[in-house]
Amino acid sequence: MNDSETKLLEAIHCVDIWKKKEITYEPGLGGITNNNWKVCVGGEPFFIKIPGKGAGETIDRNNAHMADVIAAKEGIGPKVYYYFEATWVEIFEWLEGYRTLNYGDVFNPVLFHKIIDTIRKFHQHKGTVLPVKKSPFEQTNEMIRLAKEIGGYLPPEIDRMEWLTHQIEDSIGSAGINFVPCHVDHWTANYLYNDDTKDLKLTDFEYASMSDIGWDFSGISTTNYFTEAMDVEWIRTYFGEFDEVQFARMKLFKLLSDISWSMWSSVQITKSSVKSFDYYMWMGTKLTRLRASWNDPRLDYWLNLVKNSPVN
Repeated sequence: MNDSETKLLEAIHCVDIWKKKEITYEPGLGGITNNNWKVCVGGEPFFIKIPGKGAGETIDRNNAHMADVIAAKEGIGPKVYYYFEATWVEIFEWLEGYRTLNYGDVFNPVLFHKIIDTIRKFHQHKGTVLPVKKSPFEQTNEMIRLAKEIGGYLPPEIDRMEWLTHQIEDSIGSAGINFVPCHVDHWTANYLYNDDTKDLKLTDFEYASMSDIGWDFSGISTTNYFTEAMDVEWIRTYFGEFDEVQFARMKLFKLLSDISWSMWSSVQITKSSVKSFDYYMWMGTKLTRLRASWNDPRLDYWLNLVKNSPVN
């Protein structure tokens, strides 16, 4: 019996109303920083998330739980039944009939706009402030620092990556950040969709924080390989009309996102106990796009536009 299964059984034992009921369990699909389980109690299914070791241990699980509760309240996430603060284990409703989105789904206009509506509801939530407040620059610099500290892989362009991070921070930081609840981790598999009811749910709020909406925009776009036209449509739909400054912020954050998540991959390669995911592949896709996108001739224009500096 491994550590994940041990923690699972401990959590099951802690739920009083489950005692004396027939219980079965099996490993669930997915999970990069967690080990997931499907548990059936008296025939009723539940989803139990067990935090993984390694890089997953750097996550503020209390903050993630609060984000899960916000999502449930807004109707965009599964119900949260139990949370054990001592072990960080969380028990959710099992979303029967839902499937994870795949990369092709984002090119479906209906699903594309549903994603916008879903994340907007999380951004606009009132009454709850997440305990973690982390700017995109703090997150990126933290990932670079962690990768260096543990001796993770650093690409040959690391100096340029750090320089560009500072340039983007200077531009967007000068304009200011409006901190709202953000998901931050928009891997396609974090979206669950029911084809019959047309309902879309957002899950896995481990990296959620009070941050900038543009950081979420960039995460969705880079992870799902949006085209330029999709970036334009995202801004137009989210704000009701096209906003060139918000578009420029999104483009700058996309560069930052590829830097941040490539370094996250470096940390995971070295420390994660979850071995079912190819972190080298994930890093490679980020670095490959970064090497092309930082040569975009509009980069200086975007930096100056956001900063509201004269463009010569």
